[in-house]
Amino acid sequence: MQEEQTVNFQPMYEGFSTWYSNLFFIYLLVVLVVILVRVVTVGWNLRKLRKVQRAEGVDLSDITLRWSRCYAKAHSFRGLAIFTFLLSLLNFTWLSSDIFGTVRTAKTPGLAYILQAESDALKTFSFGILFCVVLYLCAVFGEHILNASGELLPPSLAGRISDRT
Repeated sequence: MQEEQTVNFQPMYEGFSTWYSNLFFIYLLVVLVVILVRVVTVGWNLRKLRKVQRAEGVDLSDITLRWSRCYAKAHSFRGLAIFTFLLSLLNFTWLSSDIFGTVRTAKTPGLAYILQAESDALKTFSFGILFCVVLYLCAVFGEHILNASGELLPPSLAGRISDRT
């Protein structure tokens, strides 16, 4: 009298990495380099702007041009943050659809597999959101610093610049 035992096969999650997730991480690395380069250039241009502001007999159009370039670079962080958010959302939905497609075709889908795979998908999504927050903070602080430096401008020029913001 041997009892029949059935073995229930639960697929184990082995942690795969898709090509689009790898591409997304490469994109985040490029964004990190762009952040560092832009922060340094905005800081350098702000330093030049303050030197030009302190100089005597400087053309106001030169000051306006330098301020506008700095403001455009600082404001471009917002666009990069939005683009990074959209890419991280696309990556997350693509990963989730692959995971659910795998579960749909499995004979016995296991909850452990689904949770582990979705946690990896959420990990890449959270990296993307972290970069979005950093980019947005760079934009906000950069614009705040530029607006504060705009207060040091001559009144005729400060009025024209404040109309742009």
